[in-house]
Amino acid sequence: MARGQADSSAGKRAQFVNPGMVFPFILLVCCFAAWGMATDLTAPLVKVFRSIFSMTNLESSLVQFSYYVSYFCLAIPAALINSRIGYKGGVLIGLSFAACGGLLFIPAAHMMTYGAFLVSLFVLAGGLSILETSANPFVMVMGPEHNATQRLNFAQAFNPIGSNLGVLIATLFILPHVHPVTAADRASMSEQEMIEMQSGELQAVMGPYVGLSILYIILAVGISRIKLTGRDEDAPQGARKDRLHRLLGNKRYSFGIVAQFFNIAVQTCIWTYTLHYVTDALGISDRAAGYWLQASLMTFLVMRFVMVALMPVSCCLRCAW
Repeated sequence: MARGQADSSAGKRAQFVNPGMVFPFILLVCCFAAWGMATDLTAPLVKVFRSIFSMTNLESSLVQFSYYVSYFCLAIPAALINSRIGYKGGVLIGLSFAACGGLLFIPAAHMMTYGAFLVSLFVLAGGLSILETSANPFVMVMGPEHNATQRLNFAQAFNPIGSNLGVLIATLFILPHVHPVTAADRASMSEQEMIEMQSGELQAVMGPYVGLSILYIILAVGISRIKLTGRDEDAPQGARKDRLHRLLGNKRYSFGIVAQFFNIAVQTCIWTYTLHYVTDALGISDRAAGYWLQASLMTFLVMRFVMVALMPVSCCLRCAW
């Protein structure tokens, strides 16, 4: 009997996700890749819009500003949504908003105004903020508590896969359609010539985002059809003020917030302006520069999986120390 209990305990420790949660877990992993795709499909738009609308770097950087301000504004409401309707509901709302944001690129491309694209990006990023805030804890409760962190890091390791796909899509389907003419050349064109050129360029920008919307809709339909009960779906309930006070009193948690802020800030700054730097320093085309950005993200992808594999070793070493 003791041996049977030991075997049962060992099987529970080896279990990565709860019974019946394999397919939902796969769909959520796809969500991690899907929002990574949107993030790094958007980064090259800073240079793309600078060329199309003949703007300064400061003006074109509003692309990332609108994207991440939306993330900031929607993260706390996303947590409230989770506490009301559960993680599954939060994921579905996030995917729906993100799909709407991508589809807004259609009227934005026809309006041919920079502001319309910024609004579209704000809505898209807002949906992804809700999705990310919901999917992270959702993954953690899909299996045993002892390996929740490893399960989350495994899912997050697929985010760079989406990032690489996003940059690849931008490199193949957006950057080649941006005409390599200077702002002075554009200013010398007739109004009709300028409209025709910008229309073609903005249509190229629109296409991948419409494709993203279709992907988000497919994921939402798949997740909506999955039956989840109990701990696999519900967000923790209780006094929010007490939980917030306890979290803010945790020095490691507070330090983690600050560290994550600077981590994302540095990543965003580096990858946003990689295209600018490479094209200026090497004198190559935007498309060729896109492959340099791709190389950096491929390195990020490989090291993400390496670090996930090393996590159990790291934990053992820390405990031994």
